Amino acid sequence: MKRIISIIAILAISTVACSNQEKDYSPITSWKNEDVEVSKQEFVELTKGNNALEFKNGKVVIHDKDAVVKSNAGDVTTYFVQNAYIPIIDAKEIIKKDDWTKEELLTKYAGAAQNIDVNAKENTIEAFFITGPRGYGELRVTFDGGKLKSMTNTFQE
Repeated sequence: MKRIISIIAILAISTVACSNQEKDYSPITSWKNEDVEVSKQEFVELTKGNNALEFKNGKVVIHDKDAVVKSNAGDVTTYFVQNAYIPIIDAKEIIKKDDWTKEELLTKYAGAAQNIDVNAKENTIEAFFITGPRGYGELRVTFDGGKLKSMTNTFQE
């Protein structure tokens, strides 16, 4: 009887652990310079504001108030980070997938967004990323509710 209870307990724990893993998106906190067009010094400058923002529990969280300019215009709240940068390899990984959820993409990549606009009235959120030191690539991802509405980029795949 003890053995059956132990087996049931183990199965219950593993089921809960597996179901929680699917929804546990981890933010990238350490950015690597894999762009051949970006020197080490440029990368340090470009990423000074990385991880100043985080997307957690459905909300944008500011971690570095000195790096983020927050403004409101009607129903839209804008979070702007001057020195935020997403390496081109990460940006290319984003565009390979067309079924991102808001929680998944923003939880993982909000730390590299240069701009996030939250429209409370329309229930939309847009993240804008720069992929190069001289703006050689841009990525814009828009969500309507929790679903991907559009994704546009100006770099070569």
